[in-house]
Amino acid sequence: MVINIFYFIFLLPLFAFPLEYITGRYKLKYSGIFSTVMILGSLILVIMAYLDLLHRNYIYSHYTWFYNIDFGIYIDHLTVIMAMMVAFMSLMITLFALFYMKDDPRKNIYFSETSLFIAGMLGLVVSSNLVLFFLFWEIVGLCSYLLIGFWFFKPNAAAAAKKAFIVTRVGDLLFIIGMGVLYSKLVNVVPSGTSPLSIPYLINNAQSIASAIGPNVLAMATILFLAGAVAKSAQFPLHVWLPDSMEGPTTVSALIHAATMVTAGVYLVARLFPLFYYSSSYSLYAVVIIGSFTAFYAGILGIVVNDIKRIIAYSTISELGYMMAAIGLGGVIGYSGVAFGMYHLVIHAVFKALLFMGAGVILVMLLELRNVKDMGGLFKRMPATAILMLIGTITLAAIPPTAGYFSRDQIISGAYEYFVNSGNIIPWLLLLFGEVLTATYAFRLYFLVFLGKPRSKIAENAHDPKLIYLSPLIVLAFLSLTLGIIQKPFYKFIYASVNIYSPPLAIAALPVVFSFLGIAIAYAIYRYNVNGNTKITKNPLYKIVKNKFYFDWLYTEIIAQRIILPFAYFLGILDREYNEKVDSVGTEISILGTDFRKIETGNIPFYVAFLIIGMVVIFAVIELIGVI
Repeated sequence: MVINIFYFIFLLPLFAFPLEYITGRYKLKYSGIFSTVMILGSLILVIMAYLDLLHRNYIYSHYTWFYNIDFGIYIDHLTVIMAMMVAFMSLMITLFALFYMKDDPRKNIYFSETSLFIAGMLGLVVSSNLVLFFLFWEIVGLCSYLLIGFWFFKPNAAAAAKKAFIVTRVGDLLFIIGMGVLYSKLVNVVPSGTSPLSIPYLINNAQSIASAIGPNVLAMATILFLAGAVAKSAQFPLHVWLPDSMEGPTTVSALIHAATMVTAGVYLVARLFPLFYYSSSYSLYAVVIIGSFTAFYAGILGIVVNDIKRIIAYSTISELGYMMAAIGLGGVIGYSGVAFGMYHLVIHAVFKALLFMGAGVILVMLLELRNVKDMGGLFKRMPATAILMLIGTITLAAIPPTAGYFSRDQIISGAYEYFVNSGNIIPWLLLLFGEVLTATYAFRLYFLVFLGKPRSKIAENAHDPKLIYLSPLIVLAFLSLTLGIIQKPFYKFIYASVNIYSPPLAIAALPVVFSFLGIAIAYAIYRYNVNGNTKITKNPLYKIVKNKFYFDWLYTEIIAQRIILPFAYFLGILDREYNEKVDSVGTEISILGTDFRKIETGNIPFYVAFLIIGMVVIFAVIELIGVI
């Protein structure tokens, strides 16, 4: 059997998983080398796949696994773009981690776990079957638990790891139920020799599948898939795990938020878009509403947070909402929505990794100080980092001519087209006002960190690291400024018949106007904060937002402690009673066996007497039956 070379896209980082652990146990200073080399190898293979796809539509290799489930790789234009983003961003973040984690005594374990993490994500992206997709999906979830809780000796980190694991398990359960629904309906429909959960089969025959099993049944499956994506991509209302995941190393935050876990949910919906499109209309409507609301809602929360990493985390939730909304717009604008969402996914990966790694540099220099109100004045002390962070910030705020402007502006234009054709204005309004919120929290962070005078002794002594350590950030800053030029070729590569929308000038100008309005609001907030004003903290509305609309309280105090725990306790009682009854039956049988064992004396005359008595009893019964 000849193995297709492109299997090594995910196998190479998988090889680094044990190699990093073993090597680091004996030579800790060499930790990270295998991981970096293997990820570079994966990136080279993805580029080779991209070049191959310039001459054909897809790369497909698969083998029978068990029964009618196969495993293999399926690489088309959507896949190769996603895989290239994952491999490239993972390489940049791993290179930066060589600096960030250089003094950690367990860095070999860190690089070992991140290698498995990246292997899981790349495997997920290129999988040819939903079953294999789900297995890699679970590897990513497991590694997120390990990496968020990497500094497990910190109670907050251990708690955050468990929270992320439990919340995402909710979505995973619904995802696997969705697979079960789809499998049970397709097992007798698919052609002989075809796996019912084969991704190429599902996306290329979506219309006939909808006709065979009914659009409502298909919608049920896609809604369950969406639930899995909502948990993995931290969309409302299962978003609560992601801000807490900031307790892990900053490079983990960059990896989770830019290249791996959170983009997996968006990719799932994009990958299975034909199923969503041909199912009942409410399937994609749910996608666009959840995405647009999350984009707006997370932006509100980002304004009141003071932890530098959590501000960036809320921006991730919001930007993922934009991606999800873009795909949901496909209910009206077709597959163009997938092209818009994937372009923003790639651009977001670039500037979000830049922001997180910039925050990582600040944390290293400020001894892990994370409160932006205790910083200030860092522009003079860390000019290189400040400029790189400024590029990331203006890209996040979608200021022209950054790549963020081109990616997010087209989503909002698509939402306006959605409104014109469907009459539903809600997604457009939510995404448009999300522009104000995004610029506000992004520049509030920047102003508080870099402008004015230092507001702590630690901030006074900050300085830039060596330029070599900033090289991955410089590459990402350059891409943040220039990737806008590939907008149209990118769209065409994903979908040759893409429609690029240009609303009326007044409508098209609104996102930019709102972005600059957000910057003005951010400066006003900055002046308010540095002047020591605290009146707003007494405002009831501020308290509600500060407490994240009490969703953590709802999930922890009400659902977990007052519903799930009592229910689990009740089930525990039933379980113990059942076990006791089973144990009692076993005990009685054991006692009976002990009694019978007493007749095994080893005395031959006793056995002969027992045999004669037994025969007499048998003959007596036969005689009695004969009489009757």
